[in-house]
Amino acid sequence: MPDWVPDLPTSPGVYTFIDPHGHPLYVGKSVNLRRRVRGYFYSGGPDNERLAEMLRIARGVRTVETGSDLEARLEEAERILFDRPPYNKALKRRGAGWYLELRWNEPFPRLRVVPRPRRAGSRYVGPFWGRRLPERIRRLIEKIFRLRSCVEPVRPHVENTPCLQYDMGLCTAPCARHVRIDAYRRQAESAARLLVDREYGWRLIDRFSEARDRAAAALEFERAAEHQARVDWLEELDEYRFAIDSEGEARSWLILLPSPDEGHRVLQPVAAGRVLRRRTIEWVDGAWQEAIEDACYAVGVAELGAAAVLSPREQVPSAMVARWLEDGSPDGVAVDLTNVDAEEAVRRLGSGRVA
Repeated sequence: MPDWVPDLPTSPGVYTFIDPHGHPLYVGKSVNLRRRVRGYFYSGGPDNERLAEMLRIARGVRTVETGSDLEARLEEAERILFDRPPYNKALKRRGAGWYLELRWNEPFPRLRVVPRPRRAGSRYVGPFWGRRLPERIRRLIEKIFRLRSCVEPVRPHVENTPCLQYDMGLCTAPCARHVRIDAYRRQAESAARLLVDREYGWRLIDRFSEARDRAAAALEFERAAEHQARVDWLEELDEYRFAIDSEGEARSWLILLPSPDEGHRVLQPVAAGRVLRRRTIEWVDGAWQEAIEDACYAVGVAELGAAAVLSPREQVPSAMVARWLEDGSPDGVAVDLTNVDAEEAVRRLGSGRVA
């Protein structure tokens, strides 16, 4: 271990390797600064020749502690974009993200998760910033509408034996001709409609709830349980609506994150998809309420002058925040500022638990 490597904290943060003149060589982030930086020198150093060369030049490490992984990611991106350290690969989006695809030109359409729109005659919802969330949505849609999930082409025949999905009530088995092609395509049409029409989802919840109650009153408890399962899946899907809606990326948010200092919090405003300047605020009565109100005002002003399309520099932090929201806002609290005034934002963020 070189003597220029300091004793680092074990908290999340951003580290910068610098040359003898203090110029940044490489910027990285970690949930554990000490373990990550010291790891560069274990087992003879990195196998990557580019990083090995960087370590031969480096003569110091600067660090910035953060209270959360999201803040560390944003800080890392800002430093790379501003300092342009020579040993960092350029930050850029890899394509447009992931899409849900419904190939309508197939006899028995099924949902797929694909990296880009690619086929005429298909319907698409997206983009999503990662693959995990659209896969969850795909599985929910398949269960709600009993769509097939098999990957092989369907060749219907009465002698085919349906798979376990049919036995579990999760597929109508077009492979065994248990459903006609026109009826199956109505299932797929309903699935496509649900992806773009939130109110349709609410009507389906009411419909399945009424069917559940009728089945329970008739003592058909197994059938009632099937209807309740679909209500649960529809409600879970509605929680992901912010990511399904095409305008989700351009929404405005106010995000509250922990700080390395227990007496402070980090306030991250987002205006129409653009990540604005973060603030570390003192978490005492009077101060934090005023800071949140000021942030709401700043978001409103930024929305008025926002361009329709994000610039390449704006896309990187926007994508990071979008992924964080898709993952359920770990370690923080997020308030969608759509139809929410400053007073309501104060109430919601004040009641949220941020370690």
